Amino acid sequence: HTILIACSLLFSMGMQNALVTQISNSIVRTTHLTGLFTDLGIELSQLFFYREPSKSTQLKNSIQLRLYIIFFFFLGCIIGGFLYKFIQIQSLLAAVFLLLLGLGYDIFRYKFVYLKRKYWH
Repeated sequence: HTILIACSLLFSMGMQNALVTQISNSIVRTTHLTGLFTDLGIELSQLFFYREPSKSTQLKNSIQLRLYIIFFFFLGCIIGGFLYKFIQIQSLLAAVFLLLLGLGYDIFRYKFVYLKRKYWH
């Protein structure tokens, strides 16, 4: 029973990472939180050295994105922990629902942009 739960969690994390990587065109990788903190530190230090407005804006956007990822990662950990305390293994259904919602939104957005380009240009 414990091995099945561990395998389910690992599978869910792999699916989440693949989904986020696919949706963001490999801009966002959520696999390694330590890598996110490393990249965040590098970009924060670069922010002090680049004086070009375009490079500064790009760095600020990247820093903001990394902070969002880190914040929501920890928020998900906290909410997931509370959900598991109350509804046990069914808490994975909440994660599945959110992943399917994100996937559905991405498919809808892709089709909308495709149709818009096809018929309005």
